[in-house]
Amino acid sequence: MVLAVVVLLSLPWLLIYVGLLFEANPPKPEIEHGEFPFRLIYEINGGTRVIEDTLICEYDGVGMDEGQGKYRKWKGHLKSGNEEVILLKVKDPVALGIDYKVVEQEINIQIGSPRYYMGDLKDYEKYDNSSPSAIYYEKYINDSSSHGLLNSEELYQKFNIKLISWTPSEPLVNNFQ
Repeated sequence: MVLAVVVLLSLPWLLIYVGLLFEANPPKPEIEHGEFPFRLIYEINGGTRVIEDTLICEYDGVGMDEGQGKYRKWKGHLKSGNEEVILLKVKDPVALGIDYKVVEQEINIQIGSPRYYMGDLKDYEKYDNSSPSAIYYEKYINDSSSHGLLNSEELYQKFNIKLISWTPSEPLVNNFQ
């Protein structure tokens, strides 16, 4: 009886997996590697800071899932070796006058996905890279946390960080055959 229930519950997923295995792979990209320099100037605590780096994007083969079938995978990393573009990282919020309930705070900039820069967005996807979004993470004294996405106006209102200029690279035009 237990075996029958297990088989009935897993059979649809097994059939989806087998169907995906036999689905044709998406065409390979003509251009599999790209480097995209960017520059961000911002103001924080009365001082101006500049971040210059390069996003390196590479084709990473074929992935698959039940939502979209087989798709091209991309990976990206920063030339500097940093994992993220960090605007602010605070481990002692009391010293900076932040609410005492916050014990850790970090604000990162989203520079865009490798799929965007390598020209592999779906026809229905739109991406506006004219102004970067910021992600904030806060950890509280009771070990709970929160995070959220902010546009440049919200970033200034909530954290007093003003984005002065954002100069990203343009995505390339890629062919898939």
